[in-house]
Formats: sequence, structure tokens, C-alpha cells
Amino acid sequence: MRLQRKLKIESVSWIICILLLTGCDSFEFSANQVSDRDSPRDLNSKNLTKLFSNPTDDTVTVVFVGDSQRWYDQLDRFVKKINTLDNVDLVLLAGDISDFGLLQEFEWVNDRLSGLEKPYVGVIGNHDLVANGEEVYTRMFGRTDFSFVYDSVKFICHNTNSLEYSNRKIPDMTWLSRELSGTTDAAYIVTVSHVPPFSPLEFDRELAESYPLLLSQTPKMLLSLHGHVHQHLDFYPFGDGVRYMTSYAFNQNAFVLLKIVNGKVLKSIVGY
Repeated sequence: MRLQRKLKIESVSWIICILLLTGCDSFEFSANQVSDRDSPRDLNSKNLTKLFSNPTDDTVTVVFVGDSQRWYDQLDRFVKKINTLDNVDLVLLAGDISDFGLLQEFEWVNDRLSGLEKPYVGVIGNHDLVANGEEVYTRMFGRTDFSFVYDSVKFICHNTNSLEYSNRKIPDMTWLSRELSGTTDAAYIVTVSHVPPFSPLEFDRELAESYPLLLSQTPKMLLSLHGHVHQHLDFYPFGDGVRYMTSYAFNQNAFVLLKIVNGKVLKSIVGY
């Protein structure tokens, strides 16, 4: 009996191993896997398609928030609150979607944000670059530098997480300069990234002067939006006429509601 039981256990163990190895071609042994068979792809592009299908008016209404990380209960409340608001065009998530750059974290956040009745766009944050996070982000959301025009506003979303790179300069100033100067199809420009240029430790010190100078030399520049600092700031840090704004993090149970009307930015704070 003991021998039969041992043989049965060994047989079951071999069957389990075979199933794990052959039953699902997306199975990986690493916690740093970049996708599974249920992972969404190209979320930013898909959400922008949804945005462009909406009729436009004289107002662009944006929910601005950042740093979702591990605050899943707050995400649920956030989604419920947004779905009670009228006339929201777009939700902007200013980076740090995840905390440790793990696929499961990205999926948990998207599972909740997919309940939004309005489209959302996420930029990449420094926490999203941990482990294989950049590969997870680019597969799930898309390029780390991208832009789009909605109504009269061009949104330039880009990677400013300088500290996470040693092999190239971040942000990509050549790309950014081209996007800022090549705006003929919009009246105003809003830039969106995670780390702000006034963050002394995380933003590339060699670009700390040229980056805000580039924004200040852009005639259509309206607003520069950032996450990372886990507090809401709204000011002109460089005295050059460019308005910088940072978002609340999700654990602070608030977001910034922006209404852009004829080149003016109307702001309100909404709790949930």
C-alpha cells in the first residue's frame, strides 16, 4: 500500500509538471514576466480612439491624477466618482501606474480603470521602470513618448525618468523639441510627464536648464503636468511664464479637474 501510494504521488507530480510546461504557452516562472494570455495591449491607442470618437465643443475637460501604485481601494472609489461627473473628456494618469514594475500590478490597475466610462491615458513613471517594467508598459500601453491632438489642444506625453537610465539621455530633447515646434494643428500645448524638472534628485541635472527653457520658448505652451511628488502644486517655478502643475497621488483621495477654454485653464479640486 505504501509503495502504491508513493507511486501515485510521483505520477501526480509528473502530470502537474507536464501541464505547467505544456498546458499554457504563456506560463513563466519569473515574477518579472512581461505578459500573459490575458494581458491587454496598446491601451493608450485604444483609449485615444475612444476619445476621438466623441464630439468636441469649446471646452476640453481633463481629470488629472497620478501615482496609482498599490492603492487599489482608492482606485475603485476614484472610478465611481469619475463616472458621476458629466462632460469629462479624458483621464490623465501621470505615471507610477505600478510600484515594482510588475505585470500583475499593471493589470490590477487597468482592471479597475477599465470601469471608467471615459478614456484614460497613462504615462510612464520611475516605479514603472523597475525590473522589466518598461517592457510591460510599452506592450500594455504603448510608446513612452507620444502625442495627440484633441479639439484645440496638443498633449505631448513623454518620459522624464532620468535617474532610471544610464545608456541614454532622458527626456529625449530632440523628440520633444520637434513635437513642440511642429504644432500646426492645435492652438495650445499641454505637456505631460512623471518627474518634474524641479525635482532635484530624479531629473537629469544636465537638462534641468534646457528643458524648462525649451518649454518657455514655445509660444503655444499652456501647461506642464507632472506626477511623482505626491502633492498638488500649481505655480511658476522658473519665473518664465510657464505654469507647472503636479497631481495628487491616489492615497490622497483627490484629483484635479481641469477645464481648458479658449486658452484659459479653470481648475477645481475634487475629493472622493
